[in-house]
Amino acid sequence: MLKLLPESILKYLIDKLPPFTGILMVKTTFEGTICGWYGKPDDYLDRNPEIGEDVCELVPAIFGMIPPMMVPVVMPRIQTRDRCVADIHIVQDEMTDDYWIFFVNQTKEVENIRQLLQRLNEIQIKTGILPVTSILDNPFGNVHLLDYVTFLKQENGFFILLGERPEWFKELAHHFPVTDQQIALAEWFPFIDVFVMEADDFWKEGKQGSLKSGIWNENAATGKTFSLNAFAVNLNELHYLLIKPLFDEYTEEQDLIQRAREQSLAYEKLAKTERKLQALLDYKEKFVSIVSHDLRSPVASVLSIAQVLNSDAEFMDHLSDFNREMIKNIQDEMHRLLDYNDKLYHWSNLELGNFELVTSRIPLVDLVKSAERTAKPKLNEKQILFKTRVDEELLVEVDKTLFLQVLNNLIGNAVKFTPTGGMIEVMGIKKDTYVELIIHDSGVGMSESVMNNLFHGFVRESTQGTQGEKGTGLGMGIVKKILDAHKVTIEVDSTPNQGTSFIIYLPLV
Repeated sequence: MLKLLPESILKYLIDKLPPFTGILMVKTTFEGTICGWYGKPDDYLDRNPEIGEDVCELVPAIFGMIPPMMVPVVMPRIQTRDRCVADIHIVQDEMTDDYWIFFVNQTKEVENIRQLLQRLNEIQIKTGILPVTSILDNPFGNVHLLDYVTFLKQENGFFILLGERPEWFKELAHHFPVTDQQIALAEWFPFIDVFVMEADDFWKEGKQGSLKSGIWNENAATGKTFSLNAFAVNLNELHYLLIKPLFDEYTEEQDLIQRAREQSLAYEKLAKTERKLQALLDYKEKFVSIVSHDLRSPVASVLSIAQVLNSDAEFMDHLSDFNREMIKNIQDEMHRLLDYNDKLYHWSNLELGNFELVTSRIPLVDLVKSAERTAKPKLNEKQILFKTRVDEELLVEVDKTLFLQVLNNLIGNAVKFTPTGGMIEVMGIKKDTYVELIIHDSGVGMSESVMNNLFHGFVRESTQGTQGEKGTGLGMGIVKKILDAHKVTIEVDSTPNQGTSFIIYLPLV
């Protein structure tokens, strides 16, 4: 079987996965239809894969992941069947559109962790000493013996259950997910959603002590009613939520308060659902617009090169030096397109400010030349003179794909608003501790009011270019987001009918 694997898949299997004894491999089409498999399905799944079956029906945990927005995809510690936990890797064959899905058994490792936590709890009970060795350890010790259940809040709003579950919690939430899985806690305790909104302010301020919730009721499947309290706690810059039942008699006054709270909760849930829906609609519209706008330049470049190749009569017989250079350009552009598409998938993280850039030290002149190649067809069409004054030894440390998008947007706009026979100049000026990157054009310029609102979000309309070129109004918003992620500032200086200059201040490498 290994001899039949594509080279890229075999390389991933050897380089990225642990020793692959017992691995299950499932091959699917681009749409997720199973077309082959190898291994022992019984170790991972409830039944064997069937040729022609949708892989998401076999493994519901990967629903919506085929085709993935980026590859490879690694989904750690997924429970694929009862008492089976696996790491799932989704890898694409570089030569085809097929996907290979690897299941790597992690059940033993998970059980070892649980046994270790149990031993640590036993040590703490006997000695009174709490050995905290992991973020998943309960820093409050064996508080489940005092009927508390403990959760750790994640940055994405989900919670992780820590430590043991007290007996009342097992009765109330019998099918609650196991430790170390991310949980939408409000699906189990609706009132928590309201309290967490209050607790978020408490957590952000880093206050010591705890914030106590009101009392609310939850009904178990057995018919028993539990009256609960929640506590928000800050500890070592982490955010914890503890829940405890009240076993005292529930007074009539408390019952009236609870009914009023439940009515308020219903209204709050409706309002929150409306806010979430509006946010999703806005994000969908923005995301689609960004994809449409920013894939245009690389796709147009690939199309231009393909047209040159198709018009070369010698191409079908043999490759000239020129054609080889064209093929290299196609490969470079496609790689950049795929890389940028991956980053668009993580655009929501960029909005939240936790996007991780992949930076490297690059000659600034190389970035400028690449952007010039992208704009070359339009530069020639409008007979615009393009000048470059950048020292070849000047290095900058940026995410190449994203920073190229900045240059493509700025130079593309300069071409758009510069009339036929005009001039664009790109300069890299070295200062004591920084580099000034200036993109100057002899175009139509802009008014002060336009400059003041240039980088403020995404606008619905944009100005047409000197030859009627249409835009989306998204370019400057994208430029600002990318430069903010780099912690880099940009300024604009423009006068109507006298041209525009954009100045980017880059740290000196």
